[in-house]
Amino acid sequence: MSARADAFREAADLIEQAQASEEAEEKERHGFLDHETGLQGAAVRDKAAYLRRLADEVEGKSSRTAADATPDKLTAREHRLAQLLDTIRTHGGKWSSSSVQQIRRATGGPVQRGTADRDLIELTRRGHLAQHGAADGRYYTLKRKGGPR
Repeated sequence: MSARADAFREAADLIEQAQASEEAEEKERHGFLDHETGLQGAAVRDKAAYLRRLADEVEGKSSRTAADATPDKLTAREHRLAQLLDTIRTHGGKWSSSSVQQIRRATGGPVQRGTADRDLIELTRRGHLAQHGAADGRYYTLKRKGGPR
């Protein structure tokens, strides 16, 4: 094993352990996980899986390259939108600017409210999301092929 691959795997293990500890504390304190903690946990596990894929790539165990994982063809905005859509598809439910900000805090993405708003609006414009509610309580859900979810 290479030192770099070991470092990726160690980082993946550490962030998963920290998240598991946080989730256990919340379950102990409240008896359940709230929506934001669940989303944060999913995002942390996604990042840990990505680190493990990088470790495999460093060791030549993966046919996927880093270019496949984050295509050079995509702009930073397109990459950010693709990640957000993938996260929404994975976890479903209602999404607001604050839930997008929460996920991005956990994953190191841009956490500005305006960016979260624009990203949700753009995914709606592209036909992926349905918008619900007035401006002060607006949320988004995945669109079904036949209409909103």
